[in-house]
Amino acid sequence: MFKRPLSVRRSVTLVLACLVIAPVALAESFKPVTEVNLPVAPALLTLNNRVSDLPEGPLFINIWASWCKPCIDELPALNELKAHYPHADIQWVALNYGDSLSTVREFMNNTEVELPVLLDLTTRFTAQLPLKGLPATFLADANGEVRYQLDGYADWTDPTLIRQLESLLPELTDPQ
Repeated sequence: MFKRPLSVRRSVTLVLACLVIAPVALAESFKPVTEVNLPVAPALLTLNNRVSDLPEGPLFINIWASWCKPCIDELPALNELKAHYPHADIQWVALNYGDSLSTVREFMNNTEVELPVLLDLTTRFTAQLPLKGLPATFLADANGEVRYQLDGYADWTDPTLIRQLESLLPELTDPQ
């Protein structure tokens, strides 16, 4: 069963969390998530205006928006992080939260994002995740179960965070 689209109140709360809290709150580490599966529907959109589902397999999903400064600030380090794991058995996705296709395309013309970009135009997909603010990162295993969540801006060059991610990758690729 699907949750309703985000209410105006929740949308405003997410915007405020991104603009007020996230710039000063550095994400410390991934936290375990229990009993949350990746939403099956609604489908997402590609930059080519095609309907798409998430890739299959273990996933690293970073949720961002073009108006969210902490989101924009962490994108270059996400590119480096992905490049650091060229042979990892994990799919990388930069999932845009609620921007229009034209806004995201314009943003992409000025910003290098090497992760595949998908759009959640209606935010119905992300409404089914335990999203507390932006940016947010979720790690899901090969069965589509969300296993870990990291809320807020992350320094993806931080050795401690990289070590934690490395320790979690086997769990995602070989779920029990």
